[in-house]
Formats: sequence, C-alpha cells, structure tokens
Amino acid sequence: MQKAKAVIEVVIVFGLTLLLIALVSLSPVGRWERQVTNRFFVEYGVMIIIPLLLLVATHRNLEAYGLSVRNASYHLDIAATAFVPVAIASVVFALVDYREWRGSLILAALQIAVLFATGWLLQRKPTASANGVSLGAISPIACSELATGARAGNALSAFVFYVFFLGLGEELLFRGYIQSRLNIAFGKPFRFFGVNYGWGIAITAALFGLMHVLNLGSLVGGRWQPAWWWGFWTFFSGLVLGFVREKSGSIIAPTILHGLPQAIAYAVLGL
Repeated sequence: MQKAKAVIEVVIVFGLTLLLIALVSLSPVGRWERQVTNRFFVEYGVMIIIPLLLLVATHRNLEAYGLSVRNASYHLDIAATAFVPVAIASVVFALVDYREWRGSLILAALQIAVLFATGWLLQRKPTASANGVSLGAISPIACSELATGARAGNALSAFVFYVFFLGLGEELLFRGYIQSRLNIAFGKPFRFFGVNYGWGIAITAALFGLMHVLNLGSLVGGRWQPAWWWGFWTFFSGLVLGFVREKSGSIIAPTILHGLPQAIAYAVLGL
C-alpha cells in the first residue's frame, strides 16, 4: 500500500509540475521571457518551486530528500571526480543527433559506460548519510537576482540558467523529491559499487526520460513533437545522476554534473 501511495504521489506531482510548466510556457509571460532572455527561467523556476512547496507544506525532512549542504568540500569532490567521465561523454553531443535513433543508441551506450566508470571512480570515496543542512535558503528568488539583466547570448545568463535553473530544477524534482520519496517506500536493498539503491532510482530515471519524450519545448513552436529517442538515452543519464545522488546523499553533485557541462558549452559558444 505504501509503495502504491508513493508512486501515485510522485506521478501526480510530476504531471502537475509539467502541466504548469506548459501553461507558463504558452502564456504571455513565457513569450516575453523568451524574447528577452531566449531561455526558460520561469518554467524551471516552477520546477524548483513545486517540490519545495510540497516538502515544506507537508513538513518533510528536507535532509532526507537530498537537500543538504553539509561537508560542501565532499560534495564538490564527488562532483569533480564524476565530472571526468561525464565531460568526456559530453563531447559526443557535437557529433551525433541526440533525438535520432542512431545518436540515441550511441548516447545510451555512453551513459551506461559513464555509470560504471563513475561507480569505479567513486568506490573508494565515503558514501554520505542523509544528514546535512537544509537548502531552504537556496530559492529561485536568489537565482533570479543573479539572472536579472542577463541578455540572450550572455555567458552569465548561460551559467545561471543551466546550473541554477535547469540543473537545480530537474535535480530537485527528480533526484531530490521523486527518487527520495520512492526510496522511502521501496527501500534500497541492492548495491552497486558499494552504494545502496532501490527501485526508486529506476522509476525516477523512467520519469526523467518520459519528461524528455514529452518535449514540452516543442509547444513553443505551435506543434507538439514527442521525442522518443531523446527520452530513451536520458533514462540512462538519469541512472547516472541517480547513482551520484545515492553516493553523495545530496543533490549538489548531481546538479553540478547536470548543469555545468551545458553551462560551459553554451557560455563558451555564446549561445
């Protein structure tokens, strides 16, 4: 019963969050935002706010949901170590079409390799407990202050968006709220390179892939275009990020690994 309740809860939150994002994206606010910044700050702000509101309103233990910053040097070390295989795999994006089947299969294989490489690289580092300090003070408000005045093509805009909005937003929703909620219900009976995990990591990765299949960004162009192959390889990417979350006990390292490679690429290219 507890497992079914957890799955229903996360599916409702997942669906509600994406629905609100779609509505915001199609609204006058969304259109104005893209004209001014050429990015989706408001949409990812919604992705940050919804799980935070839920956790606070239901009096959840934020630390148990990966929202902790204790031992920041440890989290940075985990991120820096895992960044090596992630960065190497990211180079392939310049060579393949990630939404086409050939590119998707290549990227999926690479993500599987990254998962094992990351596990091997991190196996000698200590695995964190759920203890930590609340991230409640890190909010879209603080991030938006940094983004104020950022213009399209600005390196600062790219860095702020990909790390503090896209990276933080997706990791807070998926590896923070969803994966943690499912871990509570399903437990973590399995081990991978010394790290305990459970069905929560796989279900979360599946929902992460589904979000990319839905391809809400295509709504902006006036025509919805599901991206099945994008969703396929991002499932495996979700496993990598989920493993790092279980290893570190926080969403800090996954957020850095998720957002920083894209931030660097777009900042350097001036997109």
